[in-house]
Amino acid sequence: MLDKLKQELVDTVHSVISKSVQKMPAAYQDALHSCVRHNYNLELSLLACASSKWCGSTEQKGMSAAVAAYLLRAGITVHLEVSDFAGVFDGLPQLLDERDDTLAILVGDGLIALAIEYLACNGGMHSSRLVSEAVKAVGASGMLTGLSMEVDRADGVETAVPDGRSLSELYSGQLERFASHGGALLAGASDMMLDDAALIGVLTGRAKFLVRKAEFSEDRNEKKDLAFQAGTLIEQAETIAGHKPNAVLFNSIMYLSDFL
Repeated sequence: MLDKLKQELVDTVHSVISKSVQKMPAAYQDALHSCVRHNYNLELSLLACASSKWCGSTEQKGMSAAVAAYLLRAGITVHLEVSDFAGVFDGLPQLLDERDDTLAILVGDGLIALAIEYLACNGGMHSSRLVSEAVKAVGASGMLTGLSMEVDRADGVETAVPDGRSLSELYSGQLERFASHGGALLAGASDMMLDDAALIGVLTGRAKFLVRKAEFSEDRNEKKDLAFQAGTLIEQAETIAGHKPNAVLFNSIMYLSDFL
């Protein structure tokens, strides 16, 4: 099921891009497709499908939120290829075939705008709320703030997050929160389930960030500590999701994402 959903997500994303840029320069079109061809953290976008299933609907019901989450991740990630960010964000894939600051900015902006447009057209009765949640995920209370603070940290400037959240929750948890919350919203979940789905997304996103951070640490003790933290977060997410049949996709994404 997970492999089938991955392929459906990839095919849908490429189709959405193709339909939106038919009159644009070929090089720009190719760059957009290149950014989603790498499948970077693809399974995390599918939290939207897992959440929809968990809330009593079908996996496909959450696909529009998964598509938007995937486009948003690609847009943010390609922005980080700009030379000014060199050495700040380790372990990210190179999405463009050649490094080009101008193209990275234009393509990143295009992907983020396309994600919002797609939600507005494909979110049904929940379109406005999905758009609002997506903007929150990447905006001042989400990814962009976390990323900018990470840049400050790399420059030796330590800044505390105003509301006490960790940086990893801001730029590695909020997009997963959007995906999981979005899938639940599309499934017609209750407010309580919406909150739980959102929390599962935050915990899973933070765990993935810590695992990737551990991969690039040369300190054995730090690796061990980061892995322990990630495992603890996933255990919390699993406790919320449970182990009933409707949680199988949630648990599959957690275990197939190299968390433990």
